[in-house]
Amino acid sequence: MFIVKDVDLAGRIGLIKLRRGSIETPVFFPVIDPVRQEVSIEEIGDIGFKQVITNAYLIMKRFGSKAVEYGIHKLLGFNGIIMTDSGGYQILEYGDIEYTQRDIIEYQKSIGSDIAVILDVPTGDVGYEKARESVEITLSRAREALNYIVDSEALWVLPIQGGKYLDLVEYSAREAQKLEYYKMYSIGSPTVFLEKYEFRIVLDMIHTAKKVLPQGRPVHLFGAGHPLIITLAIALGIDSFDSASYLLYARDSRYMTEYGVYSLEDLDYLPCNCPICSKLDIKDLKEASRDEKIRLLALHNLYVIKKSIERAKQAIREGRLWELVEELSRRHVKAYEAFRRFRKYYKYLELYTPRVKGEVYGLKFYDIESIWNPKVLRFRSKVLTLLDDIISYGKNIVLKPLVAELECPGDNGSNTIVYYTPFLGLIPSSLCGVYPTTQHSAPKNVSPSIVDDLVYSLRVLAAKARVKNLNIIVEYCSDVLWQYVVALEARDLGLHITMRC
Repeated sequence: MFIVKDVDLAGRIGLIKLRRGSIETPVFFPVIDPVRQEVSIEEIGDIGFKQVITNAYLIMKRFGSKAVEYGIHKLLGFNGIIMTDSGGYQILEYGDIEYTQRDIIEYQKSIGSDIAVILDVPTGDVGYEKARESVEITLSRAREALNYIVDSEALWVLPIQGGKYLDLVEYSAREAQKLEYYKMYSIGSPTVFLEKYEFRIVLDMIHTAKKVLPQGRPVHLFGAGHPLIITLAIALGIDSFDSASYLLYARDSRYMTEYGVYSLEDLDYLPCNCPICSKLDIKDLKEASRDEKIRLLALHNLYVIKKSIERAKQAIREGRLWELVEELSRRHVKAYEAFRRFRKYYKYLELYTPRVKGEVYGLKFYDIESIWNPKVLRFRSKVLTLLDDIISYGKNIVLKPLVAELECPGDNGSNTIVYYTPFLGLIPSSLCGVYPTTQHSAPKNVSPSIVDDLVYSLRVLAAKARVKNLNIIVEYCSDVLWQYVVALEARDLGLHITMRC
C-alpha cells in the first residue's frame, strides 16, 4: 500500500497504491468545494494535481442521494484520486453535526471515496480536559468504525488528536497504532496554530506523533497550505497535506510566495515566473474583475504550493533537505523560530538520515544551524569516539587548518596529524577525505558563533592531550580570521603555535 522510494532527514518520497492508481508523496490535496469553486477542477488538474480532497459531510448535505447515484468522481468531474474528510472541521467550528459516524462512513463508502476519514473530534486550541475528551472520543470512534469499514475498498485515515498537549498527542498515537486496520494516519487540529504562524507548536505535534507511529504508513497533515510549513513538515516525515489556502488567500486578494503571503495591494511587481505571473503584470492583476482576480490568484497560489512540494522532493533525492529547510527558514521570522526547534529533534532526524545515497552531493554550510545537520552531527560524533585512541599513541599532535586543496597526508614520525575547520571541527587524519570533510562548501568569513564552536573543539582536544602529557602544535594562517582566533586561544592554553603562511 505504501512504498518508500527515497529518504532524507525524516522526509521520504513514497508511493501510495490505491484502487484507482497511485500517488507519489509528498503530495498536496487541494480542497474542492463543488458549490463555490472559483477555480475549476479541470484547471487544478492541468497544473498537475492528480488528487483532491472534498468534504463528505457537505456533499451529503447538499447532494444527498445524487452523489451516491453519480459517485464522487463523476459528481466532481475528476478522474484522479479523491480524498473525503468526514466533517470533523465542522465539529470544530460549530460544535456538532446532525449525522452519526456510521452515517458519514457509509456515505463515504457509497460515493466511492478513494481515501476516507472517520468522524473524529478535532482538538483545536482548548483547555487540557477538553483536549483529552477529544482524544478519547476520537479513539472510541476509531474502534467503533472498524465494524463499518472492514469491507471497504477505501484507504481509511485515523486522525491523531491532542493539539498542543504533547502527552495527549503521544497517547493518541500509541493507542492509534494498536488499531492495525488503519493504514494511514493524520495529524489533526493544526489549523488554529498555523493561522497564527505558530509553526513550532505544529512541529512539536508532528514529531511527537511520528516517533510513535509505524514508519511504514503515510501520515497526513490537515489544513496545511503554506509553503513554509509544508517544507518543515516534510522534513519531519509528513507525507501528504490538504488546504483551501490557495483559494481563501485569493478571495482575500493575497498573493502567496515560498517565503510569505503578500496583500496584492502592497505589491509593485509579481515576484514569480509561474504561467499566471509570466503572462500578466501587476496592473493587469489589480484591475481584473473580482472573480477573475480570485481565479488568477488561486491558480498562482497552487503553482507556488506545487513548486514547494517538488523542490522538497528534489532536495530529498539529493540529500539536501536540511539545507533547503535552513535556506527557507531565513525567509520568515516564524519559520526561523520553528527551524531552531529542529535542534530538539536531532536524534530522531539522524535516525532516518541515510549514511549513503547513490550520488553524493557536497554539503553547504551557512551558519551555526548548519552544525545541527544530522550528517554533520554524525561525523562529529564519530570524531569524538576516535580522539581517545588518537592521543593514546604517544605522539605529539600537529593541528593543521583544513584547506580545499589538501590531499590529506597521514601521520608522520612522532607526530599525529589532526585537521581543524569551521562547522566540522576536528578531523583526524584517518578521516580526512571521508564524507563530508572535503565534500562541502562554506563561507570564508564565518560568524563568531562558528569560531566559538571551533575554539571549544580545541579546548576538548587540549584537555585530553594534557592528561597524556602530549604537546599540541597549532598551525595557522594570519590572513584567515578563524585560524587566527584558534591560534590566539592556543596561545592562551599554553600550546605551541606556528604560522604556516
